[in-house]
Formats: sequence, C-alpha cells, structure tokens
Amino acid sequence: MHDPPPTPDPTTRPRTIRASIRLAAITALVLIAAGPLPLRLIGVDIPRAIGFRLIIAWLILCSIIWWTYADAAITRKPRRTSTRATMRAALALFITITLAPAIQMLYTGRIVDLLNAPLWAAGAFQIWHMGMAIGLPLVLLAALFARTGTRLLRALHPPKTRAEARAPDLSRREWLATAGIYAPLVLAGGLSVASTRQLGRFNINRYDIPAPWLPPRLRGLTITQFSDLHVGRLYRPQFLPHLVDQVNRLKSDLILFTGDLVDVSNDMLPPALAALNQLHSPRGMYLVIGNHDMIDNRVNFIRGVQDAGFNLLINERRVLDIDGEPLTIAGLDWSRTPAGEFGRPGHLENVRRTLAGHDPRIDGPAIALAHHPHAFDALADVGVPLTFSGHTHGGQLMLRAPRADGIADPDHDLGAGEFLFKYMRGFYNAGPSKLFVNSGVGNWFPIRINAPAEIVQLRLV
Repeated sequence: MHDPPPTPDPTTRPRTIRASIRLAAITALVLIAAGPLPLRLIGVDIPRAIGFRLIIAWLILCSIIWWTYADAAITRKPRRTSTRATMRAALALFITITLAPAIQMLYTGRIVDLLNAPLWAAGAFQIWHMGMAIGLPLVLLAALFARTGTRLLRALHPPKTRAEARAPDLSRREWLATAGIYAPLVLAGGLSVASTRQLGRFNINRYDIPAPWLPPRLRGLTITQFSDLHVGRLYRPQFLPHLVDQVNRLKSDLILFTGDLVDVSNDMLPPALAALNQLHSPRGMYLVIGNHDMIDNRVNFIRGVQDAGFNLLINERRVLDIDGEPLTIAGLDWSRTPAGEFGRPGHLENVRRTLAGHDPRIDGPAIALAHHPHAFDALADVGVPLTFSGHTHGGQLMLRAPRADGIADPDHDLGAGEFLFKYMRGFYNAGPSKLFVNSGVGNWFPIRINAPAEIVQLRLV
C-alpha cells in the first residue's frame, strides 16, 4: 500500500516569487550604492537625467524590499485564508499607490508635484520614501549583524534542547515581523497628518541690527526678508495670499527674497510671481536664485522671473539712491561650496564676479544676498557688512526652539542641521560682518521640529 502524495504547500510558490524579487531588488540596491552614488559624493559629475533616475530607482527598490518582507510576515501568521488574502491585497494596493508616482518619475525623469493629492498624502509620499531609502538599508545591515552574532553565540554556547533553540528565535521574529509591517505605516501616516498643521503657517520676527557702517541718514531703514517658499506640493498657491498680506502689513522700506521660490517645477512660477507682484515697498524688492529653482530648468526659471520685471540678481548688484545716499544690493548665484563643483563656480568666484569694481565710497555699503549661508565666509573676507541667506530651514529637525533674540548659539541650536551647515539659523558675526540666516516660509520636507517658519523685519540702527 502506497502512501498518499504529500499535499502541496500553498505558500511555497509566493515564497519563491518573493525571494526572487527581494534578491533582485537587493542586488540592484547594492549596485547603485557601490557605483554611481559614491562617484557623485567624490565630485564626479553624473548627468542629471541619469543621477535623478538612480535616486528614484533606489526609492522604488527600498519599498519593494519592504513589501516582500511584509507580505511574507502576513503569510506566516496563523489566520484564516480569507483574512490573509484580504490583508495581502490591501498591502499590495498600498504599495502600488505609493510606487505609482515614483515609477512615473523614473519614466519621465522629472519630479511629480502631486498638487492634486491632499496635503497629508503629498507629505506621506515623501516621508514614506525618504524613510524607506534611509531606514531600510540600516535595518537590513542591523539584521545581518544580529543574525551573524546570534549564530556565532550559538556556535560558542549551543542550546541544550531543541525547544531552547527555537522558542526565543520564534518570538523575536514574530515581534520584528509585526513591527516591520505596522511601524512604518503608522509613523508615515502620523507624521503626514501632523505636518498639515504646520504647512502655510509662519512666525513674524522683528530685530534691530546695529549698523555703524551705514550713513547716519539711512539709520532706521527697515528690511523684510523672506526665503524658501518652495511653491509646489507642500506650500501651495492657496497659501500665498496670507503671505502677501503679512509682508505688506510690515510696510518695510526694502524687501529681500533669498531663493527657492518654487519647489521642483516651473509650472508653479505663474502663481508665485503673481503673488510677488502684489508685494509693495518704496525701495523695491530684490531676489536671488536657490537650488530648487534650478531643479526643473534653470534657464527657463531665470527668463521667467526677469521677463516678469523682477530684480533677480545673479552675480549682479544694484546701487540704490535712498534720500541722496547710495546703498548697494548684491546678489550671488547659487553654489554649495567655496571652490565650486560640477563645472560651476563656487562662493569665492561668485563673490569676486559680483563685487568686482565695487567702491563703497561711491556705491555705498553693500548688503549681500546668497541662498547658501556658507557664502558668508567669502563675503566677510572682502568686507561686506551684512549678508542675508536662507536654504537651511532653520535646521528642519531640531531638539530646541530658536532663541527669542535670534542669535545663533552652538550650545543651544542642536539638531539635524548641525551635520549639514556651519551657519544654520539666526545671527552670526565674523569681525565687523554680520549674517542672518532665515528659516524660510515653505517646505520641501513636510515636518519641522523646533524650526518654525518665519518672515523677518530687520531695522538697521
């Protein structure tokens, strides 16, 4: 009498498919990490179309790897077949919706602005993908080290019974599987909902700046500075009327904008420029370009702003006549480093080009605008008394709120921005030169912690 054939395990085929997908995704992830990304970090230029698609591919691969582990965890849990099928279908729907915009970006080579999505959904998309891109590789590495360490300990101290060997491993794997499914979903959802309470809101801060370099007749000059609107998926056009109203209420003599007018698309230029056109100041408004203004098309952005009649200063300066006294406004082109990179000039060259031939005795003292605050070192070296910057968003994720007096304090200002910026928020001094770093109005990342958005009015005294 023959034994009946074994019943096929219904989970074997999905398990094999998941393992194959996971292996392919991890292999591609390793190839990206070991190749083009380090080249970019060491200064080897990669064409934007290729570099952008590699970044998007990284995001997609991380989410696919997470999905394979989450789907496997659902399959392993003892529950009814119908319940398991429903949960797997819901998970597949979630990952499909999440990946759809990223796949479109991979195909087109352009960032999708998600303007038609609710604010919380646009925020969740970014929080999810950035969390996956950073967190998943770290988790995989930690799991690899943990598994290797566990096997080493078991080899040195083998368990006495099979039950002792299996029980702790099963409970630990069960807990990790549950956390791996639900923790990212809860975190992304919670943060995205919380972010909607911040978007479009800002503080108005007022400061007096001692200006002994200023002619006495110009003392009391007021300046409104704002920065980093990032008009797009998070700071949307419907927020702009409130900005216009608050800036005009300040009634400053001069308005300065320090870059990142749009977030990722020049499609947002018309509403952004329409709002700027409603701002009023007797001495005019001056702008510089930010790094996000160049994401779509730098040439088209510059042409659009200048054709609309705005004073966009790109390594240029303007001499103002204020009640018979000259005052120079100097605007630097975007750069990230002092010496430049990828064929573009750095802060040193931008300062040289902008201030070549400037004579304070004839043109008056210079007030400089530079989107990146690290340009301050080069400006201070040539004696520019006052510089305005943005770019940092006040550090974005900080452990403490900024000081009420606006003074930068390394012992107080602790947070993520410290890893990226020498000058992060508020006032800095270098000899007689002073820098103010504005925390910005809008966002490219949905969450600010202890880094409130701001518009500032500064009075030169």
